[in-house]
Amino acid sequence: MSNEQFSGIDQYLLKRRSQRGLSQEGLALELQSYSELFADIDSLAISRWERGKVSPNIRRQIALMEYFSDEAHLLLSNPDFELKQLPSMSAFQRMLDQQTSYNHVMGAHPYIPSDNINFDKINKHADNAGQMIRWICHYHSNLTRQRENWNPDFITPLVEHASTEVTFYQVDGVLIGHIILLRVSPQTLDSLLTGQLDDSELTPAHLVGSDQAASTYILSAYLGGRHIAEDYMTHLLLSLIENPLTLALGYRARSDIGIKLMDFFTGVRIACGEALNDRLDGARYNGKRYTYVSFSIQREHLLSSPLLLNLMRHSSETDKEYEKAE
Repeated sequence: MSNEQFSGIDQYLLKRRSQRGLSQEGLALELQSYSELFADIDSLAISRWERGKVSPNIRRQIALMEYFSDEAHLLLSNPDFELKQLPSMSAFQRMLDQQTSYNHVMGAHPYIPSDNINFDKINKHADNAGQMIRWICHYHSNLTRQRENWNPDFITPLVEHASTEVTFYQVDGVLIGHIILLRVSPQTLDSLLTGQLDDSELTPAHLVGSDQAASTYILSAYLGGRHIAEDYMTHLLLSLIENPLTLALGYRARSDIGIKLMDFFTGVRIACGEALNDRLDGARYNGKRYTYVSFSIQREHLLSSPLLLNLMRHSSETDKEYEKAE
């Protein structure tokens, strides 16, 4: 893809259509054959889009860019590209404020200032990675009220696999957040999300190499405060989107914040675990509580996620401000 910049979908569409030598009617016919998203459009719709009278929704904009063989996330992440239908981040920020301010199980640390942003990001090769893995085992056992008792012998081989991504967040040597991402086949992901395969049954043999197309499974994650949560989300989304070999994302939400995050991602619910009665236990979904609720998100849906686009555009703005400062 070239380094061309566009002010919005109107300018983009007009230029790309002209480069293909297509009339508005010709493009409408091609798009109808290309995707069911365009089944009801005609030359008048193309004309309105190009004149900026009407703006196609975000999913259609992404499909248009894919039709013209452009990488949509690179174009849409540019804050100069106008996205009239992109919701603000305010709802997501309110959710983070609420979830990380009082719920200690989900990340509030009473001994660390709430405005502390001086955290360290440690990878899986750190000297004290073994200790952090032991802490994660304790966290998971506590989170699930001993229903799932993990141990280092289970997690360590998965973490050590070459394709596994791990980030530990620390403040003054204290572990306050983490993320463990496994690359698995679509079939393995389906087995995990439907409950046919339990997390504790995973072995390195289930994992797929970094050079192969695969799905990403969030084995474990912990949001340790507002700033950790924002960095965590940005890291997760950008690492998924920037790797074209990533087909989908899968996650077993075991807490309320996990459910809320999947709502923002527009994740598709796959299955629910065992029903629970304690109002403080497990994950709440549709008025009931479960040991977990599993979700799947296809890569093309991640690309059109308002949360992802907002995070990417914010990241681009920050990079530009940094470059100006230098």
